Amino acid sequence: MIVVIDQMAFGALPAKLHVGDTISWVNRDLFRHSATARDGSFDIDLPAGKSCMIMLRKPGTIAFACKYHPGMTGVLRVAR
Repeated sequence: MIVVIDQMAFGALPAKLHVGDTISWVNRDLFRHSATARDGSFDIDLPAGKSCMIMLRKPGTIAFACKYHPGMTGVLRVAR
């Protein structure tokens, strides 16, 4: 599963996520971004043109934002 960051926005978020799934975050923007979970479960720093992978470790609703651009937000819904 891939989440692309481009033009100062998170792209389409994957549906039907489960614990153990891996998400690849790809920054195709010209700026540094992050994907920072409000509950502290992940904090990814992505310079322009870079990518990073995380594994989902707990079920629930995980709100996240870019710590550099707080208007960029999203929510992951993770099932068991």
